Amino acid sequence: MTVRRIMGTEVEYGISVPGHPHVNSMNLSAQIVNSYGVAQVQGATTRWDFEQEHPLDDARGVDLPPALRESLEGTYEDPGLLNVILTNGARLYVDHAHPEYSTPEVTNPLDAVIWEKAGEQVMLSAMQRANAAPGALPINLYKNNTDNKGASYGTHENYLMRRDVAFGSIVRYLTPFFVTRQIITGSGRVGIGQDGRHAGFQISFTSSWEMPICRSTQHS
Repeated sequence: MTVRRIMGTEVEYGISVPGHPHVNSMNLSAQIVNSYGVAQVQGATTRWDFEQEHPLDDARGVDLPPALRESLEGTYEDPGLLNVILTNGARLYVDHAHPEYSTPEVTNPLDAVIWEKAGEQVMLSAMQRANAAPGALPINLYKNNTDNKGASYGTHENYLMRRDVAFGSIVRYLTPFFVTRQIITGSGRVGIGQDGRHAGFQISFTSSWEMPICRSTQHS
């Protein structure tokens, strides 16, 4: 294969405790991440650098009104507490209400698959460690792309472009691609229909997507 570029994958794992539908999934996810984090060799404490990242920053470069920003400040946990940088260069963290594994950056599709499969072993170990804690509820993790309630999980996409590109142009020219690429590259799933109740396989399933815009002064 001639593809040679910086790439990687991020997998959002479903999480639940059988028989306890109302348990706090954020707390469960934190247990998964922290249980693996404390088990790293010699208690490695490498942390993710959040200096250039903040959940209240606007991708368009527009600042939130001061009053609104002030009301939201403090509603987010210290991200360092819910993030672990693994010895293989991957990142294990809590993404809203589920644990997520992000592979290290690689330069070819085969390595991306290899490190994603390694992530499955990381998540299995994390689940086993969390469940072994005294009094712990039996946490289950699921590697899937839909919750069978109409919501699905999309692959993260990052695009490096000049900072002086108008945000309106980004929306205008990327939106058609985001709409149509699901038909061509959708990951599909077992089960027909929005809730997957009918037998069969869907070639493509409308997915959610995230578009972190990495803007710089350099050409893409």
